[in-house]
Amino acid sequence: MSNSPRSSFSLSGPSITLDPRVHAVRGDLADIALAGQLFAPHYARPLPMRCVVASTMLNDAPSNDGKAISQLLFGEEFMVVDISGGWAWGYCRHDHYVGYLPESTLAEPVGAPQGAVTVRSASLYSAPDMNSAVVATLPMGSIAFGKHDGAFIRTTLGFVHEGALNGSFPDHAAVAETLIDTPYVWGGRSSDGIDCSGLVQLALALTGTSAPRDSDQQQDALGTEIEPNAPLMRGDIIFFPGHVGIMTDADKLLHATMHFGRLVLEPLADVVARISAEYPVGILARKRIS
Repeated sequence: MSNSPRSSFSLSGPSITLDPRVHAVRGDLADIALAGQLFAPHYARPLPMRCVVASTMLNDAPSNDGKAISQLLFGEEFMVVDISGGWAWGYCRHDHYVGYLPESTLAEPVGAPQGAVTVRSASLYSAPDMNSAVVATLPMGSIAFGKHDGAFIRTTLGFVHEGALNGSFPDHAAVAETLIDTPYVWGGRSSDGIDCSGLVQLALALTGTSAPRDSDQQQDALGTEIEPNAPLMRGDIIFFPGHVGIMTDADKLLHATMHFGRLVLEPLADVVARISAEYPVGILARKRIS
């Protein structure tokens, strides 16, 4: 990270309000990419680093008592804007989501990406041999960085068999189906624990579509609106107040829900009835991913 000289930019108009979820700005510091858009006392150029633990929660404050707002998985990149008191502040590279991570969970990028984990849980072995000890596991969605050693990838945590990587799915609903009964975890976006928008983001990522982190962002960014009277299809994404899920057919919804504490498949009509009891509108939008 390096501070930018003040002479390198000018603010030609009033400072604007940006979404702090996806713009790295706080009272004392901002990402240098924002220098021409708002005033901050200091700017810094983000330093790319990589998650070197199986997963770590992204917090809204530099403390273990901070609220978990998302999750970074092994091998995913984090753009560090500041490090202080053992906490790194910046944003996840894949969705620009801003928050704090323990500095110890990150390291500078080494090696090349060999693929994403596409099984629910990938074993990491102590040696390039399935008869060796399992030393850790990687959740679905992790990125294996390292070098090939026969049929294995040597990562910083152990050896992962290439068979756990780069699998294909017929559609994003199929990804979600493999995760049924995954525990609900606020901020989670992996097979170890997941929330509703984390499910949508992960399922789409493993089938080649990038998605924002939160359900309101996803509603704005994803797919095309389905005509009000058109029947639903497999893969359609349904948005509710503060919630989102994926259809497996015209009637059933896959979603990670606090109500059951896990990822479940249930009739859409049941979900609408439950949400309509709390909110004036049950469904906010129905989107189709082309």
